[in-house]
Amino acid sequence: KVFSGNMDKEGGNITRPPLLTDSNYDYWKSRMIAFLISIDSRTWKAVLKGWDHPKIKDANGVGTIELKPEEEWTTVEDSLSVGNS
Repeated sequence: KVFSGNMDKEGGNITRPPLLTDSNYDYWKSRMIAFLISIDSRTWKAVLKGWDHPKIKDANGVGTIELKPEEEWTTVEDSLSVGNS
C-alpha cells in the first residue's frame, strides 16, 4: 500500500488524535474537540472543567494534599475520573 506522507499531520483517523504543528492550530483545535467528544462527552467536559485527583481526608473529613490511591476511590470518585482517562 502507498500512504500519504502527510497522514500523521492530517489526523484523518478517528482512533488517533490529529498532530499539532506550527501552522495548523485552528484545524487541529476543531479536530481535537471532535476527537475528544467521540471518545466520551465526559472527556471533553474534563477538559473544560478540569479534574481534581481524589485526596485523602483527615480525621475531621477535610481534604489533605495527599493523593488518595486509586484502589481506595469511592464509586463516585471513580465515575468522575472516567472522563479524565
